[in-house]
Amino acid sequence: MASRYIIKYNDGAVEMTKPNSTILIYKIPYTNLKALNPGFVIPNLFIVYILFGKNARGKDVLYVGKSKNGLANRPTAHDDKYANWSDCYILTQFKERTFFNDGTIQYLEDVLNHRINELNLYHNTTVTTSSGTANTDDVENCDDYLAEVYKMLDILGLDLITNSEEAEAEKDVEESERGYRASDRAKIPDGIYHFARKVKRFGNTFLRGEMRVKSGTFILLKGSDVATETGIGLSSIIDEKRNRAKVEDGKLMEDIELTSPSACGEFIMGAACNGWVDWKTKSGESIDCYRK
Repeated sequence: MASRYIIKYNDGAVEMTKPNSTILIYKIPYTNLKALNPGFVIPNLFIVYILFGKNARGKDVLYVGKSKNGLANRPTAHDDKYANWSDCYILTQFKERTFFNDGTIQYLEDVLNHRINELNLYHNTTVTTSSGTANTDDVENCDDYLAEVYKMLDILGLDLITNSEEAEAEKDVEESERGYRASDRAKIPDGIYHFARKVKRFGNTFLRGEMRVKSGTFILLKGSDVATETGIGLSSIIDEKRNRAKVEDGKLMEDIELTSPSACGEFIMGAACNGWVDWKTKSGESIDCYRK
């Protein structure tokens, strides 16, 4: 039986891929990057990276960035965000058959940033990201890519899947300390917003929903679609809410109050979701516009 992943080691660095896949993941000690000795030749100049370290209180610190020039300058240009980075996770593809480009690495950076914030497990030093100009096909490719990447990163020691009950309980404190999450949500005007995502695992059918925003609260409305099967990145809290909700024939039969646009999208999809991109205004513009 073939191995699920192909893992190579060199000078403290790790290269990970999957048979018959273009996915490439690296975990490289930060000191190696500083010394210009990554351990592996990364074949694609388009990369998304996650810096990792621990602060004085033992909490994991992350920063998400992107580069279209490979390792030249970018991953080691963030010592102003944190002085004690220990590792750098690099997400890329082989050169052949790649969909990585300016728009997609921007989209991936944005999704990862918001995923980290929603998990509420890490101190995220990333300040702002933008959803970019990825087209519909590229977005589908990126979401499929991330579904596998989350599992691979977890093996390499970075958990972007689990949302712990303890972390959720600390959420109000974190938001008070950091401020911008709560203020971001407050920027969304009251009204009804619309969700429509084509999902490959359901034969490219669309999942649709409506969300009401009222005074900073987010209500997923009765009649919204609810995926009957779950996917990668579904938090334990949303999974529990889905199990308790009244759902018939894939339709939500009651209004459900949730904590964010991404939580509403995750409820529909049964998987990780960047709600700031997927929820749209009546005119079709992503609600991410309200944060800019």
